[in-house]
Amino acid sequence: MFMGKSQEVFGENEGPNWDLKTAVQNQLAMMLPVFLGATALVRKRSKKLLPYLLLVGFFHTLWRRVVCARCQYYGKTCSTLLGIFTSRIMPRDEKKKLDRNTMLIDFTMVGLIAFLPLKEALSTKKVRVLYPVSLLLGISAIFFRGCPECGNDFCPLKQLYESVVRG
Repeated sequence: MFMGKSQEVFGENEGPNWDLKTAVQNQLAMMLPVFLGATALVRKRSKKLLPYLLLVGFFHTLWRRVVCARCQYYGKTCSTLLGIFTSRIMPRDEKKKLDRNTMLIDFTMVGLIAFLPLKEALSTKKVRVLYPVSLLLGISAIFFRGCPECGNDFCPLKQLYESVVRG
């Protein structure tokens, strides 16, 4: 159920190409907490909404230069569609390879995006249960559908998957 199907792509240092359906599902799972967090901020603390949306916008645009433009999935369907999206908004970065430290920063930013609206989400009746469930869904989608298929063996999340799930 959680495993995304992949198709091998021929070429040096290239990983599997996710099927479009899995990639779309994973991207939607990752965007649901952002939508719910923004909704909670609108209702409870609108002053935090603009900084939150700026951070989300930065993460999905300019920050992709440091991650996705250096990734082997640049221009291809990856577990979140960001490989294709990035190739449409900026050129590939051939100067530096994607590495473990960059991935750690990327995951820290994901955590920050999840944490910023947490107080407001948990104090909003309609979002109180949906927000944590959506975070779990988004993380699970990447962890169980993305990590097993990913060719970025240096990624800390992939390494965690390998040690926890595969022993």
